Amino acid sequence: MSTRKSFVLTWLLPATIAVTVSGLFLFSQWTVPSTEPEVQSTTDQSTGNSRDGKRDVVDLYTASESSTVSKSVPPQTQRFSAAHVDLDATRDGDTIQIELDIASEWHINANPASFDFLIPTDIKVFANGVLLSTELVYPPGDELDVGLEDPIRVYSGKVKLIAALDEVADNDISTVEAVVQACNDSGLCLPPSTLSTSLPSTANPSLP
Repeated sequence: MSTRKSFVLTWLLPATIAVTVSGLFLFSQWTVPSTEPEVQSTTDQSTGNSRDGKRDVVDLYTASESSTVSKSVPPQTQRFSAAHVDLDATRDGDTIQIELDIASEWHINANPASFDFLIPTDIKVFANGVLLSTELVYPPGDELDVGLEDPIRVYSGKVKLIAALDEVADNDISTVEAVVQACNDSGLCLPPSTLSTSLPSTANPSLP
């Protein structure tokens, strides 16, 4: 009897305790991984919500900014330069007289322009869609102080130019194009426009 009791105390009881402890340890290890994905999933969801929130703020800011700009700009400033400049041209043989009529309180840049970021007035003559070689001297223009480092040179009112055609057949139909950028006297510049006007043929009626 004492031997059996000794066996129980010496071997069986410690073994039972060891098995129980091992089981508890394994159970605790088994349950830990099941919680990690939940934490990671929650973290990912939180991060995603944060990113979505930032994206929404950016989109909202952009929309508000665009709306503010469109509402704050007067309708007349949402036009192109063509609204403030007219082009007219007449032809006499191989000479083309060009006139630019600029609206009051507006001007266009001279050629050459005073600064690189300004778009100069540029006139070209075409015949049947082909660019012609011409001799054209641009006037110096008038000085205008717009608050930059130096005054700029501009054209205002009515500006007349003469283009001499180097070579052109009598029956060619010429087209005059002028690239202009209109700015008002307060310094607001509009997007440039390409003006165009066609000239009739100058064919000699005495020719067959």
